[in-house]
Amino acid sequence: MSKLSDYLAAQTAFNTRQGAAVDSLVTSVSGLTGDVKNLNAQIAALQASQGTVSPEDQATIDSLQAAGTALADRLDGVSAALAALDAQTPPVVPPPAPAG
Repeated sequence: MSKLSDYLAAQTAFNTRQGAAVDSLVTSVSGLTGDVKNLNAQIAALQASQGTVSPEDQATIDSLQAAGTALADRLDGVSAALAALDAQTPPVVPPPAPAG
């Protein structure tokens, strides 16, 4: 194989790896969007509650705390995935052939 065909094969493999990583991140972020929507709905329900904290309100608060912790853990995973994606290094382009 020539330097160019070696490079093209390496670049194709790199592009495939990058594409898979981006697809995975899109899936993760889509899941996070639903989690945030659910948390916002629970917060709105608590804000609409009147008077003192009822047992139902406390259950919602406990659920929000657990969901918030789980969401933070998932965001840590997304952050790590972004760092790993950023750390991927594309193959080095071969130098041009000498003129003449």
